[in-house]
Amino acid sequence: MGSVDALGRLEQLRAGAAERSPDVRTLARFASTAQCRVANLGFAARVDFDKLLLGTRFAAPFGQSPFAFRRGLVFEERLRADGHQSLFAALGEALGQNVVSPRPVNLRERIAGGKRGMAARATATEEVVADVLSGRRGAPNLLDGAVLTREVCGVPAYFEADAVLARVGEPLHAGEIKSFPTVDGQADADKLGAAVAQVAIYVLLLRELAARLGRDADAISNEALIITAKNTGLQPAVIRKPVAREVQRAARLLAAVPNAPELAASLSSRTPTFGSVSDPSAPAEARIERAETLLERVGTHYQPECLAACGLSRLCRQRAHRSGSPDRMGASFTRLVPGVPSLDRLGELAAGAPPKASEASVAEQVALAAHHLDELVPVPALVRNRRRVRQ
Repeated sequence: MGSVDALGRLEQLRAGAAERSPDVRTLARFASTAQCRVANLGFAARVDFDKLLLGTRFAAPFGQSPFAFRRGLVFEERLRADGHQSLFAALGEALGQNVVSPRPVNLRERIAGGKRGMAARATATEEVVADVLSGRRGAPNLLDGAVLTREVCGVPAYFEADAVLARVGEPLHAGEIKSFPTVDGQADADKLGAAVAQVAIYVLLLRELAARLGRDADAISNEALIITAKNTGLQPAVIRKPVAREVQRAARLLAAVPNAPELAASLSSRTPTFGSVSDPSAPAEARIERAETLLERVGTHYQPECLAACGLSRLCRQRAHRSGSPDRMGASFTRLVPGVPSLDRLGELAAGAPPKASEASVAEQVALAAHHLDELVPVPALVRNRRRVRQ
């Protein structure tokens, strides 16, 4: 099947399901679930997983409160109101350099929205970054509303950056504007961590853009600038965070994702579509059943980290518990038990069951651990199971 047909199959699978926003935040969330075939398929088809199971018991608990959303808009408007003067001042203070001649450019104001606008902003972003990296006299030193491009899951995609690319001395810095408060230099750890992961994606995409332009990727700093609200007001404060490790991890995860059009083309026409799963006119239990069938036929890779990133994670968690999948214990645990299909099987090996060839390396260690556990804390049920297996 040709690439056009394969892309058409992706559209068929979306089939009216709500579309996701084409932004870097979405890509950052996807990077943490990139090992999952359903996540790959949905991302390439631009499906908003957070809305797939609305109205069912597995609905995703995601979403920003209207108050937080409004605060974020007001904060960004404040930063832009005076030609970004307050933001330049905060950046200069954080980086130890004064900005003598602020030259901001806001691509949202210059270019209309929509899909055509995204492509135009991507072209404009590339032109601005090329000017900045070449050191052109008078080039902007603050880029707001950039659009970055990358092929993900075998599909070219645009990603809107809500944040900034700043040049205050050397090298260039990527940053993200967040309205959550920084009080006495401290911010909410979870919110800050999500912002850092997002800026790591900016850095990765900007470094790839620099390479395409024939420029040194090291011109993009491995340090993230998180622009937050200082204390309870709306004056900007800047938090600097190293992101080299996060950038390497994101690059590794995104490089390993399968080709979604090929995956879509391999699926039977009887495979439920994302649209049928999200259909609000269908009974909730019928939608859940369709989702289960879709997950079964495409394949999933549940891990606890999915709960913070994927709208299907609650359903996948139940499936993992039902099957006894070791994945539900997290990646660190699954790396310790390669070849063992379930936690029940792990218990059998601990009780002395003969291992299969693929389980041999694990079985000896598990049985030894169970032996030491018996010596420290006798467990009658485990002992009885071991005797039953040996008989």
